Amino acid sequence: MAFEEEWGELRAESVARTRLNGTSPGPLGGVGDSQGLSSSAAKKKAAVAALEQHVQPDTGAAGKLMDEAMEAAGKGFKDWATGAGLNEALKGWRASVKALQNRLSAEKSALSGTNVLFQGADLGLGGEFARRFPSAPPRLPGPVPADGKPLFPSRLADY
Repeated sequence: MAFEEEWGELRAESVARTRLNGTSPGPLGGVGDSQGLSSSAAKKKAAVAALEQHVQPDTGAAGKLMDEAMEAAGKGFKDWATGAGLNEALKGWRASVKALQNRLSAEKSALSGTNVLFQGADLGLGGEFARRFPSAPPRLPGPVPADGKPLFPSRLADY
């Protein structure tokens, strides 16, 4: 098969699979996906707890274990070029462990800070409505309960 023929077939296949109005149905969304944006407080709390209790401490312990072994090997070979190489590798190892710990900490903060992000967006949107429609008090559609509590309380404070 000549290059031009193969290129034409591949191009035709790619055009047939390209969709500009969405993605394919599946776990990541697209046509047929009715879940939309969702957030699970329990899953976020579990992830933060796992990061705090297991992942970060275990990463630090593994980093120290390798650190000690490399230091001992570097001391054993201190008069050789191997010792200098091990010491250079140890510097890189320490930097990598520190970068990984920083990344884990950032991920933990992001998971914990999602509540603040959503609340800030809600407050901003509420302020925009108040600015555009100052005479109309915000109300939920339908009857107001006798106890005065909103029909759909926000669970953002649970995150």
